Order: sequence, then C-alpha cells, then structure tokens
Amino acid sequence: MGVESYPHLAVVAVKDNKEIDVVRLENLTSNEGRSLLLAVERTANQAKTKDTGEGKKTTNGGLLSKLPGLTAKKVETTTVASKPESTATVKITGAPKLRTTVDSLEQMGVKVSGVATSSEASPSKCDISWDTFAGYDQQKREIEDTILLALRHPQVYDKISRSTRTKFEPNRPKAMLFEGPPGTGKTSCARVIASQAGIPFLHVPIEAIMSKWFGESSKLLAKIFSLAREFPTGAIIFLDEVDSLGGSRNKGMTHETTRRILSILLRQIDGFEQDSRVVVVAATNRKEDLDPALISRFESSVYFGLPDEQTRRRIAARYAKHLTESELAEFARVTIGMADRDIKDVCLQAERHWASKVIRGRVRENVDEKLYSPPLQEYIESAMNR
Repeated sequence: MGVESYPHLAVVAVKDNKEIDVVRLENLTSNEGRSLLLAVERTANQAKTKDTGEGKKTTNGGLLSKLPGLTAKKVETTTVASKPESTATVKITGAPKLRTTVDSLEQMGVKVSGVATSSEASPSKCDISWDTFAGYDQQKREIEDTILLALRHPQVYDKISRSTRTKFEPNRPKAMLFEGPPGTGKTSCARVIASQAGIPFLHVPIEAIMSKWFGESSKLLAKIFSLAREFPTGAIIFLDEVDSLGGSRNKGMTHETTRRILSILLRQIDGFEQDSRVVVVAATNRKEDLDPALISRFESSVYFGLPDEQTRRRIAARYAKHLTESELAEFARVTIGMADRDIKDVCLQAERHWASKVIRGRVRENVDEKLYSPPLQEYIESAMNR
C-alpha cells in the first residue's frame, strides 16, 4: 500500500469521548505517511469487538492506542469514489455528536453541505470545482493562493512561520471578503473552497440570523460560530449579504440590533485561532456600507465584476452548447451588462419558450435544425425581453 494511494486520508483522534485532533496525510512527510497508513491498515484488520467479563463490548486500540493519552473506541473506514479531490477518512466515533451539530445549524436556518454524519450516510452535496462557472481566472487564482492552499497544505505555512518569526504564530487566513454585483459567482466560489478543501460548507443567509426578538440575533450568530468549531475537519462559514450584519456605525442610522450583531461578528472573527481550519467568507454587493472595523478583519478582498464579452461567451457555451462559435459571439454581444446568473436565466427562458413551440407543433424538424435545439434567435429574443 503506497502513500500515493491515499492523497487525502485523515484520522480523527478521540480522547474522553471528545474529538481533539485531525491528522491529514498531506500534512506528513513521506515516511510518516507510510507509517500512518500501515498503522491504519493494521487497525482496520485488528479492531474487532470482543466480550469482556462483564458482558460489555470493547474494541482493540490499534493505531490510537499507540499514541499517548488517546484511546480508540471504534474505527470505521470510508472510501469515497476515486477522484482528485476525494477524501479517504478513518472515522473514530463522533457521528452522533456531529449529527446533533448539523441538526442544530439547520434548525437555525443554516444550509449545511459536505458533511457525512455516519459511516452509512453519504455527505450532503458540496462536490463542485472551478469548472462550475466560467471566467474569473484572476479571482480563482487569488482565492487559491489566499485560502485554499492554506487549508490543504497548512504544514507549509507553519514551516514558513517557524523559519521567519522569533516566536511561532500561525499565518493562515481567517476571513475573506467577496464583493461585487449579484449573480457574479460569489456563493459558488465559496462552495468551491469548501469542496476542494474537503470540509463542510455552512451557508448563513441573512434570515437565519435576524430575529424580531431583541438581543436574539446576536445570540444566534454567536451560536453559529460556536457550532462551526465543533467540526473536527474545520468548515467554511459563508455569510451572505454581510452588509446587513456589519453596516457602518459612522453613518448615524445604524440600529442598536445591528450594532450588537457587528460587535459579535468582530469578536468571533478575532477569536478564531489562525491554526484553525474554520474560515469566514463573507459576500456583499455594497462594500462601501460595511463598517471599517469589519473590513479590516478580512485579510483579502476579491472583487467579482460583471463578465466581459469573452467570459459571457464561455458562459453561453455552457448553457447553449449547440450554438456555433459565431452564434455564441453574437449571443455574448447582446448580453452586455448581464451577470452569470442573468445569462443562465436568459438561456432557461429561451429553452422554455422553445419547448412551448415544440409542444404546440409550431416547429418542424429539418436537415439544418434539430427539433430540440433552440436557434440563436430564441436566445436573442429572450435577452432583449429582460
């Protein structure tokens, strides 16, 4: 069994029924990785339940029994389909607690994805890549360099910190801001970070926090951050419409509730350890409305503008693959000023309008035109009618 066979293996360590550590193969040297894999293999083969004299059941310690102060209660091995970003995980209990954490978040209105709460359950869908949306190559690269690489290769960042600082301090990012018009891919990018890093994605919409009861909103926000820390592998906390939570206090019109929420948000971000895998990604289309103190908490800000003509052409090709290159170019010209989501909506409307024509017998199939492929004119009319 070679190290290269398990590029994203992780071991969750348990002490006193609490998950206290996560060891990822990518954080180890080649020799350490081989030793870990051999230990895991032995544990998987030897961790068999046996009866004690009192009629209770216990499990052989295997790998974790060799680590000081740690005990293995139950070892389960789960292998995900072989893909570049798949993760092979050795789970050591904790599933019931994780299920409780997910349930608590979802009851609060948080949308949780990318989590498997038992050995039998498949993780909620969060399997997307940069191919999910076209263009924005510069933004993608900045996101990779700022957050994604730090999540996937924390040991490199730690080694750099140790070699440059008189006293070791983690140098990994804790928060990042996405700004730009609606529909430009900010949420999709945040999902990609979680998917590529192999950690849960916690989408916190504004309605999950705002409450009609005085003081309740700030408590809800604090609770969400507290629950996020319970994920042993870390998580991405995505705050949508953060301008509604962290509006500037200098404008004189800020409501007391908003002030309290902002105060909690600032304290929570400050409270993150930089060696933690919990990262805040916030999105706004009104950065100018954010409080300066909140802006200063973000280590990086990425702007998502409206797509240029080349990007619009690539977006159109994803939703209208049957159009020729010249037709895609024409489509891109008539969608100037539209965001990614707008172009998708244009294509959807064209498809529905064309389906209506097919069903009503207003379209005849011929050599030059496939019955179920809308012509360019349908897309142009749909764009002009928006």
